Amino acid sequence: MVRLAACALTVVLTAVSVLAPACNNTPAVDPAEQAAQIKKDLANAAARVNDEKWEEAGAMLKRVLEAEPANTEAIALQAKVSLFGDKDAAKALELVDKAIAAKADVADYHATRAYALEKSGKDADAAAAWGKASQLDPDNGNYGLHQGQALRRAKQFEQAEAVLREVVKNDEAVKFVYSELGDVLREQGKLDEALTTYAKAMIKYQGDKTAHAGAAQVYEAKGETQKAIDEWSTYIRMDCCSEFSNNVAKKRIAELQQGRAG
Repeated sequence: MVRLAACALTVVLTAVSVLAPACNNTPAVDPAEQAAQIKKDLANAAARVNDEKWEEAGAMLKRVLEAEPANTEAIALQAKVSLFGDKDAAKALELVDKAIAAKADVADYHATRAYALEKSGKDADAAAAWGKASQLDPDNGNYGLHQGQALRRAKQFEQAEAVLREVVKNDEAVKFVYSELGDVLREQGKLDEALTTYAKAMIKYQGDKTAHAGAAQVYEAKGETQKAIDEWSTYIRMDCCSEFSNNVAKKRIAELQQGRAG
């Protein structure tokens, strides 16, 4: 009896050992289904990025990158999540550089790189990245506008002027391009031309308060105090309570009035 029981146990164990692998096997992933899911996640993640829903986008991108770690589109989108959602410019730059290394002809990747460089305080490098984005997508005048702004911050005023004039030439409907051009003209001491350009900005975009701030500074430089006060006052009416309004515009009016009274 003992021998029969032992034999029976051996049969049972053998059966279990044969069946066990089949029970523990993970079902094979259907490549077509996985590809469809990745495509869906990428589309949804891109929509979440556009809506600035960074956490939701990140969760979707995590799934994609777990399945395809080298997926260029996912890496580029994750760079935006890192930059704008996590406020991690260094990580964003690392990711977007990886995306560019894999696919260098996407203007949006270079734009993301430019934003990351700006956040890192590297305006000259950012200008070069904006220039590359503009080269790849010349119909997007905003790339040229951003390039001009970065060049202005880097104090490369002549280069900024050339870029912004090209934007005006190709698409003067780009918002704020005239006020930006006015700023770089003013920085170079081209005061009369700057005033004319600010006037165009005021006509083109009546809500462009920065054109009034720029004009005020030109009038100050020309010694026309009342006109400067008038332009600062207009700026304040359009922007009553911002940090610039409180700490710059209002103080300039007070100083100009005091100087005139003295």
